[in-house]
Amino acid sequence: MALALPLSPAVAAPASPDHEAPAAAAEDFQQVTLAKGVAETGEPMTMAVLPDRSVLHTSRDGTLRRTDAAGTTGVAGKLDVYSHDEEGLQGVAADPGFSSNRFVYLYYAPKLNTPGGDAPSDGAASDFTPFDGVNRLSRFVLKGDNTLDLASEKKILDVPASRGLCCHVGGDIDFDAAGNLYLSTGDDTNPFASDGFTPIDERASRNPAYDAQRSSGNTNDLRGKILRIKVNADGSYSIPSGNLFPSGTAKTRPEIYAMGFRNPFRMSVDKATGIVYMGDYGPDSGTASSTRGPPDRSSSTGSPKPATSAGRTAPERTTPTSTSTSRPAPRDRSSTARRRRTLRRATPASTTCPPPSPPGSPTTAAPYRSSAMDPNPPWAARSTVTTRPPPRT
Repeated sequence: MALALPLSPAVAAPASPDHEAPAAAAEDFQQVTLAKGVAETGEPMTMAVLPDRSVLHTSRDGTLRRTDAAGTTGVAGKLDVYSHDEEGLQGVAADPGFSSNRFVYLYYAPKLNTPGGDAPSDGAASDFTPFDGVNRLSRFVLKGDNTLDLASEKKILDVPASRGLCCHVGGDIDFDAAGNLYLSTGDDTNPFASDGFTPIDERASRNPAYDAQRSSGNTNDLRGKILRIKVNADGSYSIPSGNLFPSGTAKTRPEIYAMGFRNPFRMSVDKATGIVYMGDYGPDSGTASSTRGPPDRSSSTGSPKPATSAGRTAPERTTPTSTSTSRPAPRDRSSTARRRRTLRRATPASTTCPPPSPPGSPTTAAPYRSSAMDPNPPWAARSTVTTRPPPRT
């Protein structure tokens, strides 16, 4: 089945006496179905278009398929993945130099020795540790016969994961014009025990997977972020200049380009401008709360520079539609310190914006807001915008 969507000449602007009439517009967009159904797509996650117009696409069960321009689909390879809840095979991307090196990148959950079934919601640290896992960014070679060479794997980066509980993996991959790799990661946090609002749970007996402060709001953690790295020929990576935290900054990860997100499931880098476009999910609550934060709002964001979203882990203390490129100042976030702050966090606290960044520093990114968002949410009057979300270690 094919569907063509031409731009109708009937909607063209009328000619003026001083200008020639515009030529009829050619078809701007054509949609052609190449693969459809479980047999050809599995549980589809992401795709990458190769130079020959064939498409690599992933299924969460670990299967990588290739569909050629004629619509013929075959299995290119399959990874052995851990697939509880949302984990499994996620993103795929072709290297900018694919035509010569045939490198492809995959983001997936390796099997490891993770127990089967659900992780406990409550217990001791020893109950949760067996479920500590990773989501892995690896590079593979797609052989000349269009099958994946599993033995060619170069393990580039591991992102921590609290397994056995839902949710939020992220996993989109893209490149900028300079060949830097961008990876989106979810907050790896269960949002279903916090009445639809931001999941913050500091009880010592609680599974850490219920507290997004450890991930999305943590300057020393790779989850709930957009990461930017430069992958070297040998599979190692370096840090491009201009990320959110300079290399060597205490209690931070230099891979972080932007932070404070829930599940930036889709991301794209405009190679002409360097702007990173990202879709992120908002809270689940259907209504706003003056003490707990905003209702359900999903956002489409564009950022030309490193950025921090203030609205992910502390909507009750900040306006949830603000984004800043000011770098959070690391401070103690030990479990003892967090427990002392538990009760105070229930009351919105005014904060003071730091002084402007010096010349040459990253500038303010595009606002993190939805066009449908209430311009005067009930919590806004009780809080001011913060550009320094608290780092966690």
